[in-house]
Amino acid sequence: MIGQEFRNALRMGNPLYGTLLTSTSPKSFDVVLSLHLDFVFLCAEHVAYNPETLSWMCRAFKAAGINPVVRILEPSPYLATQALDAGAGAILVPYVEDVEEVLALVGAVKYRPLKGKKLAKILHGEEKPSAELIQYLQQHNRNNSLLLNIESESAVQNLATFAQIPSLDGPGVDGFVIGPHDLSTSYDMPEKYRSPEFINLTTSLIKQAKDLGVAVGGHTGYRGSLDLQKDWVKAGANIILHCSDMLLFADKLQADLNELRLIQGDEQITQFKPESI
Repeated sequence: MIGQEFRNALRMGNPLYGTLLTSTSPKSFDVVLSLHLDFVFLCAEHVAYNPETLSWMCRAFKAAGINPVVRILEPSPYLATQALDAGAGAILVPYVEDVEEVLALVGAVKYRPLKGKKLAKILHGEEKPSAELIQYLQQHNRNNSLLLNIESESAVQNLATFAQIPSLDGPGVDGFVIGPHDLSTSYDMPEKYRSPEFINLTTSLIKQAKDLGVAVGGHTGYRGSLDLQKDWVKAGANIILHCSDMLLFADKLQADLNELRLIQGDEQITQFKPESI
């Protein structure tokens, strides 16, 4: 599910399933195809991909019908267009907080190749593009989706405003993705993911986004995170971005080895270093 089909599924609120890929091994490509995912998450904010490898991964997954969602390093319209040029099907932007940031990102993803003063005037309603230009920009950007990480109090407060920013063919923002690590820290409850307060905060965000008609979900980027993902799905999340290849590998391997330790009469390993991304 790529391009317009992926964007339309977001806008219709259809469930979309994916995970973070940190491995760049060609062998992992075959394994991922067997999982029938709707998208893969490639995080250029926290994972050290080689740029050429990242571009090949984007293009390979798109050719296989799986949309590559690339998280850029920071809320930069230039990094957003760079990722699209590399082959990204959707851009996920970390730690957005104010309306001007989002407006610039909508411009980068939904109005490219326009830049500079002309784009700024159009985005602020000071200039109306011609019918020919509108048609061109709609066609040129028809396969692009824009997702925003919600990771701070400011982002939560501006959620409704972000949802109302238009593009030339509908909403400028196609979905919200909760980042639990940064969000929990921003609200002075770092990594307390199973606390009633954090569950209430995140499920309320999901319900608010659904009421606004915007796709929403969260990335459970830590070990043992299935319960939180379940809570989000029950609250109405349709962007189901679950964990990562390496963290799921660690969860499964530790569980299997503990079963074997039990047979041997050895002590089971129940503690592990928490990791978040």
